[in-house]
Amino acid sequence: MNYQWKILELSAENDVIVHARYHLTLTDDNLSVETEGHWNFIKDSNSPLVALRDVTEEMVSSWIEKDAMKDNVNIIKSRLEQQLAQLKQNKSVDLPWKPAVYTPTI
Repeated sequence: MNYQWKILELSAENDVIVHARYHLTLTDDNLSVETEGHWNFIKDSNSPLVALRDVTEEMVSSWIEKDAMKDNVNIIKSRLEQQLAQLKQNKSVDLPWKPAVYTPTI
């Protein structure tokens, strides 16, 4: 399984990041699921202080990953894993409103 984070937007107050809009994709074989969300950072004494100009996309995504842990499980990744597992069990059918396509054999 492969996770790919993208940080789409940041908000800052006094050069401190307080919010991020993210997009996360989970891919396994030829299947993928994705989510987009907003994460609000709470400033506390354990928060890293990095000048806004020095922040990288990897830093922000790692902060979200760390903050999203609940009972040693990342709640964002866990939900994507559940969706992917369900997708693997689904059986695709033709869309009933689309016209049938006839392909002659030659």
